[in-house]
Amino acid sequence: MNKKDILEIKRRFKKEACTFTRMCGCYVDADHNKITKIGETFLNLEDEEFYKYLEIAKKVLSGTIGRQQFLMGLRESKLKNDDLMDTFYDMIIDSYDYVGNYLILIFHDAYDVMTKTSDNDKLDESEEVYEYLLCAICPVNLTKPGLGYREDENRIGPRIRDWVVGAPDTGFVFPAFTDRSTDIHSVMFIQGIPRHHMRNSWNPVLAAVPSLPQQKRNSPSRTSLKM
Repeated sequence: MNKKDILEIKRRFKKEACTFTRMCGCYVDADHNKITKIGETFLNLEDEEFYKYLEIAKKVLSGTIGRQQFLMGLRESKLKNDDLMDTFYDMIIDSYDYVGNYLILIFHDAYDVMTKTSDNDKLDESEEVYEYLLCAICPVNLTKPGLGYREDENRIGPRIRDWVVGAPDTGFVFPAFTDRSTDIHSVMFIQGIPRHHMRNSWNPVLAAVPSLPQQKRNSPSRTSLKM
């Protein structure tokens, strides 16, 4: 999944071009408890939520590449199988050793890949449908204490502290989009600046791949790993 492939998918993350069919999520506290779960038809979200979630999805599309077999069933379910979703959340909670609260988000999309000519002009003809999952794991932090304007009381007073979803710290796209085609043998994953430890090293999506060479798990460079 090279830069050109990534940009082709990323360009579609706009209001007029987005085709995410569904978004699911799970909010997890510092003790690894599931606090609440999300299941939404993405295109039905209010604009304010729509653009915030879309911004998170965009930030996932840069990074390195890995793999995972379990995700095939998750993709085929289109995120509508609650048992599979709970298993997926449990896999991440078991491997993501983060000190604090975080939000797991996963999107399902189906992209109608149009044929291109040799000079990159698009033809009105579909080559294939690229069906994929995009996952983001975002830290959720309490805002700092401070003073602010309390509109209901018309005075300056202590600011109400709130839990805020941050930019994704870890994420992946499965299957990878390689040479404008579905690559079911690869996962593209990212990891930001390490602020925590992974029990299974590098990324939760690799939790069930114990045979992956250790040096490739820990490498911060872009790598294509095949099954």
